[in-house]
Amino acid sequence: MGLAFGLVLLTGCEPLYHSYSGVEQRPATLPVTVTNEELWVSSVPAGADVYVQPLIPDQVPSHSSAPAMHKGTTPLQLTLPPGRYWIEVALDADVFSNYFSRPYDDVQFEKDGANSEALILQPFAPGEKRRVVRYYRLDKLPDQGQTIVALFHPRGAPLENVVALYPQEEGFQMVPETLPRVLEEAQLPADVQASMLDLLRRGGKAFWARDNDFSVSLEMVPEGIRGQVVELYTRAPLPDPLLPDGGGF
Repeated sequence: MGLAFGLVLLTGCEPLYHSYSGVEQRPATLPVTVTNEELWVSSVPAGADVYVQPLIPDQVPSHSSAPAMHKGTTPLQLTLPPGRYWIEVALDADVFSNYFSRPYDDVQFEKDGANSEALILQPFAPGEKRRVVRYYRLDKLPDQGQTIVALFHPRGAPLENVVALYPQEEGFQMVPETLPRVLEEAQLPADVQASMLDLLRRGGKAFWARDNDFSVSLEMVPEGIRGQVVELYTRAPLPDPLLPDGGGF
């Protein structure tokens, strides 16, 4: 198993955080086979509308009501030529009525790789519902299938409270069925490890945070498990394998 790991020091405000991301390569099976110019978009919860827009440099993505932009609902498999795109994933805000209060001005989601973590679309016409939206940047590569799992994990919600957003059946498989070593070294509680594995198998993506000093986002991809770990910067030496030295999970 191999891992390419990168480090970013998140600055601009106190406190400071280390951000590590990489892919642990291991045999993985997704619910679909994605080949060549295909893109597979899934979401937790499922049933989100998917819009595809060309990415224009230095321009913030915004919703387009043009019919050609709407490609269907998740889970969705489509063909895209190589290029740079915004993938917009939208759900009715009422889906999250157990987590946020109407009119949903307090909606926030955990960071999972989306370029916009939470946006609210106002109704375009009387009777339409408010919607929550996430934008994902896609650099579509030639002759390579790619995937996006859009995770709508309400900010601050513990794992046991988001289980209902996931499908009941397990659509993802990995060998071995263990968390990346970086999480074992971080000494996640046993119940958290079991829940993360369960949600990964069911939805392909999971998020967990410990207070404000540690968080992890894991996503199943064709080549293995993509992960991002964010740790509070304390100036103390970081244990292996958190050091950004090219070592593995």
